[in-house]
Amino acid sequence: MPVAPFRTSERVRWADVDLVGIMRFSAVPRFVELAEQEIMRAAGLPYRDIFEAPEVWLPRRHLSIDYLSPARLDDLLSVTVYMTRLGTTSATMQVDLHAESERIVAAAAMTVVCVGATDFRKQPLPASLVEALTPFLCSVDEVRASHGGNG
Repeated sequence: MPVAPFRTSERVRWADVDLVGIMRFSAVPRFVELAEQEIMRAAGLPYRDIFEAPEVWLPRRHLSIDYLSPARLDDLLSVTVYMTRLGTTSATMQVDLHAESERIVAAAAMTVVCVGATDFRKQPLPASLVEALTPFLCSVDEVRASHGGNG
């Protein structure tokens, strides 16, 4: 399967930095949420439609972040997002943030679990969701190799 991550970009904002202008550790989840929303839109599943009449929710189960290099106020970060796992009841997304120099700033992995919108009981991921996200399914090694090996 070809490597098919989704890429977008976002600047480090004033609210993302500390007093010396370096991106705070707590700013990375904002980039993860941006990445999640944009990959869903690219998959044909814009949040506006998902939240109108939900049958399922995808609450976060796990978030891990590796902080690898500092980013500074107004840096333009490349946000690369892809699915590393589409399981029966959960999915894992990888988000890599690169600075303009291609150095990796942070790498995050987030797992969501599928639950019923009314009872919050775990249930299988909808086939339509799996089908829509499958084109973005690739390994970390594949994506990072295609990004020049930088992270």
